[in-house]
Amino acid sequence: MKLKKTRKARNCYLCKSSISKGDLYGQKSIALGSKINGQSETAEGMYTVVHQMRIPVDMCQACLEG
Repeated sequence: MKLKKTRKARNCYLCKSSISKGDLYGQKSIALGSKINGQSETAEGMYTVVHQMRIPVDMCQACLEG
């Protein structure tokens, strides 16, 4: 994974440590919820198709290598 140099202070998603300005960090996408993409769900008699939502999170260099 390509690491980038941060221009602002951030927090690591996994270890909750701070990433100082100028340090290397990476981003990964995580899925919110435990639904399977395209799974059908019923609510009050209406069928809906549920799609996963993915968000990018910041991770420090130590967590990405380990």
